[in-house]
Amino acid sequence: MVGVDKNKLPKKKAKKEAKKEVKKTTVKKVEMPKKSEPKIVKRTGAKAKVSTAGADDKIKAFKDKKAAAKGVKEEEVMRKKTHQDLINAAYKAAEELKIAPWVLLRAAEWGHFTDDRGKLYDGPMVDDIEGLDDEQKKALKKAIGL
Repeated sequence: MVGVDKNKLPKKKAKKEAKKEVKKTTVKKVEMPKKSEPKIVKRTGAKAKVSTAGADDKIKAFKDKKAAAKGVKEEEVMRKKTHQDLINAAYKAAEELKIAPWVLLRAAEWGHFTDDRGKLYDGPMVDDIEGLDDEQKKALKKAIGL
């Protein structure tokens, strides 16, 4: 307290303040555990050889399931496209590949699409078209939105 003379305070308050000043706090010292090297356990016996055959089968099944789901999605998208949509996609893919669009249309055997532009597509999926190379298939799928 600033500006207060302790001698003028009543005795009760002086004793309380005296006790406050005398109180000391103690802090317990906590020791941190020492870091030790991790223990290396070597397996022996029948459990020592870990087989990944079951894991490999699960991974293959998962990839197959994912590919099948992707194939179903691709087929749904392709079946909703008209011949004109695929012609437009072939032009975009050809522009990306810097080739003539008719090269893609002929390779995919889509040259007759100009005869009936409004018809829904009922041919093979892009990956199943044998006349296209991998780069052309990738560009065409990107242009279609797959």
